[in-house]
Amino acid sequence: MRCTPPGSGDLPSARDGFWGPSVLSVSLFGVSRVASSNERVWADLGPAGRRLAGFLFTYPDRPHRRDRLIDLFWPDFDGERGRRAMNSAVWRLRKLLASSPEYRDGHSLRTIGTETILERTAWLDVDTWALLGIAATLQDDTANDPALLDCKRGLATLYRYEGPFLDGEDADWILEERERLHSLFIQSSMIVVRQLGRREYYHDAIQLARHALKFDPYREELVRTLLILLALDERRSEALRYYDSWNTLLHRELGISPLNTTRSLIQEIRDLHNADNAHHLRRRLAGRGEARQAAM
Repeated sequence: MRCTPPGSGDLPSARDGFWGPSVLSVSLFGVSRVASSNERVWADLGPAGRRLAGFLFTYPDRPHRRDRLIDLFWPDFDGERGRRAMNSAVWRLRKLLASSPEYRDGHSLRTIGTETILERTAWLDVDTWALLGIAATLQDDTANDPALLDCKRGLATLYRYEGPFLDGEDADWILEERERLHSLFIQSSMIVVRQLGRREYYHDAIQLARHALKFDPYREELVRTLLILLALDERRSEALRYYDSWNTLLHRELGISPLNTTRSLIQEIRDLHNADNAHHLRRRLAGRGEARQAAM
């Protein structure tokens, strides 16, 4: 059995109707976009409208005062001009949501007096909501058995991380949320990588580790885990080449050397002659504590 990542096997993707034809898939990681059976993009909302939409998707089910939203996203506009801009952005977002057959007038995105609320609904699939759900499951010790985590959906959620939250924006609330979500992504990826490794799904564990390292290449605990997995998958030469390349990058970009723990590990791998002698490496995949601390 192999839990194959998107694009390399039978794992359904949004294009394959994984979320169903009625669902709107919202991406806030990397290039922000909304996709449905008919492709629709954030460009329809305008720059300030995209930021407003990102804010409402980030803080759903909460009433937000319209005056505060105007101050956040149209700070240079006077009162009447700001209200018109806000009304236009809300209208455009509501129109986008209405592209789902499940949308009902008066629901999902509501204006009640002076407050605006975006509600969670079953037909809205937001990548940040999905990550928060997976992270909560993994943090629950009683559910931290790989058999209890839907492998395909867990991997699909982590592969939806395509870059920093609302990449290119620098508002304070965005920077704070970006750091929090990135930490949750790395932490969750580490736990799932270890789960897959312990079950000897080395291909999938290696692919996910590489995916996470694209966005955090100096996360040394994750690098060590990748080296272990490559060695256990009888790819010792590849592990050694990866370490040499990563070590060079570390010196060139940061001017530092790998930790003693990493250097000791690579020596173990150099001394490894066959997979049957790798029981000491398998034991390194057993602990969850390091994985959690790695993202703190």
